[in-house]
Amino acid sequence: MQRVARTVRAGYGVRVNWIVAAASLAAVIVLHELGHFLCARFVGMRVDRFNVFGIGPTILRLGRWRETEFVLGAIPFGAAVEIRGMAPEEEGSAPPEPGDFRTHPIWARALVLAGGPLANYLVAMVLLFTLFTTAGMPGRPVAIEVGGVRDGSAAQAAGIRMGDTIAKIGDVTIDPGLAGRDVIDAGRRYRGTTTTVEVERAGEHRSLAVTVPDVEAPLGIVIGSRPGPRQAVSLATAVSEAVARPIADSKAQLQGLWQLVTGRLQATMQGPVGIVREIARSADGGIVPLVMAAALISTLLGLFNLIPLPGLDGGRLAFVAYEAITRRRANPRVEELVHAYGLMALLLLIALATVGDVRRLF
Repeated sequence: MQRVARTVRAGYGVRVNWIVAAASLAAVIVLHELGHFLCARFVGMRVDRFNVFGIGPTILRLGRWRETEFVLGAIPFGAAVEIRGMAPEEEGSAPPEPGDFRTHPIWARALVLAGGPLANYLVAMVLLFTLFTTAGMPGRPVAIEVGGVRDGSAAQAAGIRMGDTIAKIGDVTIDPGLAGRDVIDAGRRYRGTTTTVEVERAGEHRSLAVTVPDVEAPLGIVIGSRPGPRQAVSLATAVSEAVARPIADSKAQLQGLWQLVTGRLQATMQGPVGIVREIARSADGGIVPLVMAAALISTLLGLFNLIPLPGLDGGRLAFVAYEAITRRRANPRVEELVHAYGLMALLLLIALATVGDVRRLF
């Protein structure tokens, strides 16, 4: 009977974590759109509709404030802001009115497009600042852990699991103070050979034989660290670290993206389900890991939207930059097609990633 009760409590805890994780992701997306909304209002643009949650057909009207109607969408994912005159297909359809996106100078349009990503970075910084001032900052790492194992990797074949503590690779003793750099160096050192990786798992020491392929990032693991006890910091330190952390995370992600594009790194793309799963795993550790995960997701959402891809904020900013350089607007029809096809490709990519998430989940 006690075993059944523990199972029920565990299942209840998993469901709560998934709900919290889904709500966190939704909040980050809504705040992204709120950034667009506030910047548009700041420069005097008219916002016709704000899908506070969900996209697609309206299922519930929440009310109206000034010219903006606040609604809930039928598809329960994401949020959206409709700014008058922002859609390329509106170009040439009717004379622009006051408050139209098209009537505003380049700097105002650029600010509105960048408002969402900027809001995500600001949210991440506020979350980190709140965490650092209330719970302190992590102390010096006391162990290097496996934060994830990529499918089909050398680590997976050797039996290395997420949560294992890496003690030694070959004859290289891992120093937690190096933040995993020696793990990367050791992996490169033993490329094309078979060596041993010593790990700690549930208090037990294990020595696993790993055949290391001759590729970049050969072990195929995500490196994490187990920090020491959290320490109180000054207000100035909390501010500087809260600002520096999202910038450092963005730099690391861009470096990883470059390695992925150049074929030096293999990785599995995650969709919304995978992101929620990772946040839910962080929630298992309590409020501190959950807040850290939410700050990271907010940072990555801001960074992703700044990439100059069609359909994203960065893609629209690229057209504004083209106008600033050439002193003439891009062909509205061309811009419409670029964003339309880019958005279709992005939605297809998200759908494929979600299918992969569900397969890995079950």
